[in-house]
Amino acid sequence: MTACTLTQKPAQRRPRRAHRGSVPIVPPYLDPLEQFVSPERVARIDHVLAHRLASLTVVCEDVFDPHNVAACARTCEALGLQDLHWVLNKNALRLSSTVAKAADQWLTFHHHDSTEAGVAALKAQGYELWVSDLQADCALADLPLGPKVAVVIGNAKFGISERMRQLADRRYIVPMHGMVQSFNLSVALALTLADLVPRRRRELAMLGQTGDLPTAALAELRAKWLEFGVDRADIVRRALAAEATRDGTP
Repeated sequence: MTACTLTQKPAQRRPRRAHRGSVPIVPPYLDPLEQFVSPERVARIDHVLAHRLASLTVVCEDVFDPHNVAACARTCEALGLQDLHWVLNKNALRLSSTVAKAADQWLTFHHHDSTEAGVAALKAQGYELWVSDLQADCALADLPLGPKVAVVIGNAKFGISERMRQLADRRYIVPMHGMVQSFNLSVALALTLADLVPRRRRELAMLGQTGDLPTAALAELRAKWLEFGVDRADIVRRALAAEATRDGTP
């Protein structure tokens, strides 16, 4: 039984060709699963991954409302962030699928059992922690964007914890001009990222880059995302690997 009989037929695709003189050279697939995925989907995956940001991340501290959880995840994914950190001091993580619109499957979630543990893990990776604070004297737009920034949001009822406030590296205020004193947390996050993400992308553009995902993470995510479009992808991978071994393919 061949690998093709284990799943759907290979997608019809024109091989990508590189020309050396007059002889067309057809390179192997970067991933063997590509033969079962449409060229359009592969191109979409590659485009999104090329624009993914690792130097900006979000930390949700005890955000327990499923709709807020989902809205935050959807905002992060849509703006091109890859990592989303959850600090779960008191509440379990719950996510509304109707609001998330499957954004969670494209993100990498990190769970921390306490504020201290989450902060320590992020600072060990070189992130500055930024928190919004109504008492801050610095507007978000005035803060210089460091190499790695983690934006922290708290739950809708209490905001961030006092401990998180103490451990933060930067405090900022999102300008407001109405009578209410705060935005919905997912809106506040969206406004914050709408400022930071374009700034980071402008910096990357000056370096000739579209994203800053590490190479190892990019390769791992690419393999995972291709699997979403292949039925029984784990079985297919094993069959392809076994076939390659029999054929002596490196």
